[in-house]
Amino acid sequence: MSEQNELEVLTLTDEERDLVQAELAALLPALSGERREAYQSLADAVEQNSVPNQLLPLLEGLTKLALETGRARRLYRAEGERILTELFRKTPSGKELSKSLQEINKALEVLEGQTLRSIRVAMRTLGHFTFTVETENAVITLAIRSDSVTVDSVSVGGEAGLG
Repeated sequence: MSEQNELEVLTLTDEERDLVQAELAALLPALSGERREAYQSLADAVEQNSVPNQLLPLLEGLTKLALETGRARRLYRAEGERILTELFRKTPSGKELSKSLQEINKALEVLEGQTLRSIRVAMRTLGHFTFTVETENAVITLAIRSDSVTVDSVSVGGEAGLG
């Protein structure tokens, strides 16, 4: 990571700050030692509405936990869930996921206007599923895991390729 990247910060909105502070208030009492110190550093940064890059993995983990467990929706309703989702999208993992979804949508464009032949969902193993869409001219298979969706393969006009 360059020195410039280390100095960059993620600026929080007041709504984001309030929700992250609430999540940290629930988490901090359960932590001790180095983990507590690390999350206290995040809490201090959040108080200033400015999270430096080195603390983003902690912020990502905190938002993922609130979102994946349903805690965000349960405690903060749909609006709080939306705010935390938007915050997650600003983090490196969130940006990577957004980029991946854009690539998938780009790949799916080859199916536009074609007659659908079949749609299938399959399980490769627990937690890893595939979603296949077949038209008269193309077959696209997406790989779906708990934390990602990726293009597994594309076949257009009989020629297969990996995404």
